[in-house]
Amino acid sequence: MRWPWLGLLVVVIGCASTPRETEPFRVVEVPIQLIGNVVFVAATVNEGRSSALLIVDTGADWTILTPRLLSRLGIVVPADARKRKIRLIGGQTLDVPFVKIATIRVGEATMKDREVGVYEIDPEAPVIDGLLGGDFLQRFRVTLDRTAKQMRLAPLAR
Repeated sequence: MRWPWLGLLVVVIGCASTPRETEPFRVVEVPIQLIGNVVFVAATVNEGRSSALLIVDTGADWTILTPRLLSRLGIVVPADARKRKIRLIGGQTLDVPFVKIATIRVGEATMKDREVGVYEIDPEAPVIDGLLGGDFLQRFRVTLDRTAKQMRLAPLAR
């Protein structure tokens, strides 16, 4: 098992904030967990119907959710789902199906009605529900404070 310490991260799921509307240009601070150089954050998907533990991946273009999480949400990936190429660490590319998600909320920051990729991030780490990518993060100035174990999301002017 590559991630034997991952069972300890389940606790972070309970750290997600109660859903509220984000005020315009409000800075959002959320707790993070660090394991080595990997940053994890708790999120809620589809208006709080399911909690998710996501890797914060500032280098990823897209948010990716696991088939396991989608199953908990009752979302089926259609056979004809639109596919996009994603690049994995090491340069390998894959064609990954994308499905529409109503909301992904991290603290008080929300992404609505967007497509996310569906891919098993690490079959040996079933507590990892996906990764939070650029489609969510690019709307913010992201600051990772490893000492305080917080991620600050400052909305960018549009």
